[in-house]
Amino acid sequence: MGLNVRTVQHNGLRWINIVKPTDDEVSYLRREFKFHPLDLRDCLSPAQRPKIEKYPDYIFLVLLFPVFNRKTREIFPAEVDFFIGPDYLITVHDDQLVPLVDLFELCNMNDDAVQKNLKDGIQSLLYTVLNSLMQYCYPMMDHLSIDISTIEKKIFAGEEKTMVKEILIIRRNITNFRKVMQTHKNIIKKLVESRDERVYRLTGLMIYFQQLVEDAKDIWDTLQGFKEAIEALQETNESLISFKINDVIKTLTIISVLALPVNFVVFMFSAGAANTPFIHVANGFWILGGLCAVVGLSLFAYVKKKGMLK
Repeated sequence: MGLNVRTVQHNGLRWINIVKPTDDEVSYLRREFKFHPLDLRDCLSPAQRPKIEKYPDYIFLVLLFPVFNRKTREIFPAEVDFFIGPDYLITVHDDQLVPLVDLFELCNMNDDAVQKNLKDGIQSLLYTVLNSLMQYCYPMMDHLSIDISTIEKKIFAGEEKTMVKEILIIRRNITNFRKVMQTHKNIIKKLVESRDERVYRLTGLMIYFQQLVEDAKDIWDTLQGFKEAIEALQETNESLISFKINDVIKTLTIISVLALPVNFVVFMFSAGAANTPFIHVANGFWILGGLCAVVGLSLFAYVKKKGMLK
């Protein structure tokens, strides 16, 4: 067929995996399963948000999960489309989610893995896939937590300027992560509350799907904490930078003030007007220099006494 469609089977149950679908793969789904045209169109175009659509013969589920690009240090969304039927699960994705790719490859190469994941029905396989994708989020959250702690230490170690870019990178990743996970809890909750036997034919699976809802909620709450932490660190960093800039400006201002009377004295004696003192006096240069020094030191002592040099 030349189609990018791979299948693993066990006891009449099928897991069909489609990677980077084209019009040919979509035509295959239309021909073999009679899916709704809008659902098939969603397989070709990136979805803006997760969603769930229920039909008499199947459930169509779209979920987004975060992926971390090590080169650009950016978290971006990766989409998975699920077609859930009575005896099949179809996953459509762009081959970017490692847990999904690894799980299918394991089932494709290992009969024991196929039997383990399909023996309790499509519902059990669906949970395994969703759980592996949900657990995939936690290492990224751990890295974000470490990055936030590192930024905090470096800020108070005097590296405020170098942390500006790092803070923006982490803040962008937290924002992107939150966009991905924003509606997960509600979508999975709808899946659970539907009480559709296509989702969990076995009563014992209900508690596992409910745990997915709790995981989504925990991830969202943690990301909210990260958001507040990085915003607080950004404000602190900006305050420290502003304080240092103000300190430099203050120092330059004091130097200008100290130099002003000295410049005035020099200007007066360099005017070259008639009867200017010390011009024709022996050691006049040293007398003028001493006068400037006395004026400068007097003003410096006054400024220091007022505490302006702290």
